[in-house]
Amino acid sequence: MLNSITNIVRSNQNAVMARVGTGSSAIYTIFDLKTQSNTYTGTLNATKKAWNKHYRNSRQFVTPNGSNHRYLSA
Repeated sequence: MLNSITNIVRSNQNAVMARVGTGSSAIYTIFDLKTQSNTYTGTLNATKKAWNKHYRNSRQFVTPNGSNHRYLSA
């Protein structure tokens, strides 16, 4: 039953963002994997802002030869 009312919206090695409920009564929550607690709960917009500020990945991935993916020449 919990599966039908809870959907994972975003996740990475830092946290999981989930939607609880359906329709206009849905709330969103972020579960921090390090502290094992819900750190933010609220509307989609507020929770997305918290995710982008605190939990998004900030790593710069590189290719095996050491160059940045964004700057690969064609």
